[in-house]
Amino acid sequence: MSDHAFPLRLVDETAAPAAAPAEHALVESYRRLADVFHDVLAEQSLDALLDRIADALAELVPHDSLTIYEADELRHVLVPVWARDKWADKILADRCPFGVGLTGWGVEHREPVRVNQAHLDPRVSTVAGTPADEPEALITIPLIARDSIKGALNVYRLGEDASFDDDEFELAKRFGDAAALALDNAQIRARLEHQAQTDPLTGLYNHRTFHERLRAALTKASRSHDSVSVLMLDIDDFKRVNDVYGHGSGDEILRSLAEALRSVVRASDVVCRLGGEEFAIVMTARDATHAERLARRLVEHIASAEFVPAGRITISVGLARGPEHAMNPRELIACAEAAMMTAKARGKNQIVLYDESALERPDAPAETTARDVRSIAHMKMLQSLGGKPKAWTSARLRSSARSRAHRPRWRYSRASSARA
Repeated sequence: MSDHAFPLRLVDETAAPAAAPAEHALVESYRRLADVFHDVLAEQSLDALLDRIADALAELVPHDSLTIYEADELRHVLVPVWARDKWADKILADRCPFGVGLTGWGVEHREPVRVNQAHLDPRVSTVAGTPADEPEALITIPLIARDSIKGALNVYRLGEDASFDDDEFELAKRFGDAAALALDNAQIRARLEHQAQTDPLTGLYNHRTFHERLRAALTKASRSHDSVSVLMLDIDDFKRVNDVYGHGSGDEILRSLAEALRSVVRASDVVCRLGGEEFAIVMTARDATHAERLARRLVEHIASAEFVPAGRITISVGLARGPEHAMNPRELIACAEAAMMTAKARGKNQIVLYDESALERPDAPAETTARDVRSIAHMKMLQSLGGKPKAWTSARLRSSARSRAHRPRWRYSRASSARA
């Protein structure tokens, strides 16, 4: 036996108890990781998933700051969607192009990065408005699923001596695999849900979503005593536009009109395309007259805009309010549509408010169209509601438009709007 055998055995035996807790902690971390895989993959909504990712990663790899990015692969940019940081507002307002900074470098090369003195790394890029050269350690994990970049995870520890060890880096990488799969699943679900809720031509909410949102708004208003208004809008003489310019140009005008509607309504208003040239808006407000003011702005705005290639178009708008005119969704829609058809019959390019004062329907034009027949059917159903439409005439609108003649007019195109 050599002189070194006994001392070496003593060193091994004394080191073993110290190593055991570290190994046990690592095994426990991987057990937690297995549980986290199941929990993260089970999340259905994107918002809940982001919260779960943040909480789970904090358990596995303690840190001082976290940012979660979603990837926009078309524009090659990372968009921050979740941040736990004292500078969260600045971080969420920033964009990280692929290849820029440590995060962009990791995504561009599809490679996880650990830098224990990240502030000294030449690849580092500082978010505008946050301290430069702040001592920190960083792990950034590209989130890759189905060979596609889904986003990135950044975890930070702050301070001169901050660092992440090899085991923590490995845990973060394995966690990133689960997060990428979960994010991909959530994005697929969100995309399918969006497709089910929206009109593919205009991107507005569709007929089904219109009814769902209206029912929800009326239910909520019954408790809060708010007014729920339904505006039914129809493009005047749209058949002529299709006949003269073709259905492709007609689609272009529908998209441009959708954009124009979005530019006028509030973020809380629900704008829908019901089919063909018919649109609807659901809006809730304490002030019942807000919908009337919005309708006037819409009619004037559309009449003064130029739509390529047709030039000028106009819309007719019918307006009904709940609970004033009806609290049943079907009846409220019928009131608004009857008012809209009255606007058509009275000369188009105007707003008609459904009024409860009488039952008579205004005289129809000589040529009765399918839409008129449908309106008459609605009016028969509305006999029990005891109302008739009240209109703001096109003459009033023309007078109002003349007073605004000095205002610049806008040209709407498919993708964006610009001054004519």
